[in-house]
Amino acid sequence: MKTLIIAFFVLFSVTTYAQSPYEKGMIQGLALWKSGKTTEAAAQFERIAQAEPENWIALYYQALIGTTAAFATSDQEEKLKLIENTKIILNNSSQDRNSEWLTLKAMNLVAELTTDPMTKSQTLAPTIYALYEKAIQLDPNNPRAVLGLAEFQIGSKKYFKQDTSKECEAVKKALNLFETHKPTLPFAPTWGKERAEHIVQNCGQ
Repeated sequence: MKTLIIAFFVLFSVTTYAQSPYEKGMIQGLALWKSGKTTEAAAQFERIAQAEPENWIALYYQALIGTTAAFATSDQEEKLKLIENTKIILNNSSQDRNSEWLTLKAMNLVAELTTDPMTKSQTLAPTIYALYEKAIQLDPNNPRAVLGLAEFQIGSKKYFKQDTSKECEAVKKALNLFETHKPTLPFAPTWGKERAEHIVQNCGQ
């Protein structure tokens, strides 16, 4: 889960004319993130979320930046700080019927689990599984939910030296879903295809 996490790219297309302040702000935030300015990007999304309290997408990206940054850093203190700050964002929202939101909550808990797998696995793993499973139940065609659950299961089975062929098939399913699952809202999440491709290439190794 740690490798290639920083390579998540957000694909988006918005016309370059007649843009609303929200669209301009989101484009700027995504550009800052893609250029590696994660702190500035997170601050930008936070400002948008404050201006658009009924719109969950800016807050989602703020939390996604925190989660991916937690996977990327090797500084344990910084990792824990990012995880906890992101957890506050994710838990202070009423998006409990949002498949994308629940998938991100599960990802943040996976990041927390990696800080001390031996101690935290027993308490966090059931919650992670439950979040992914609920996300899939809410939207069976959400490729990020299918991918997240499969990757978590692969990591767990590899730890115990168990066969992961079933989970590899699930990742292939997620890869197909990336071709057919289209976002219904502007700037809705589309990331994850590159990650799925990488896992498929390394399945069985």
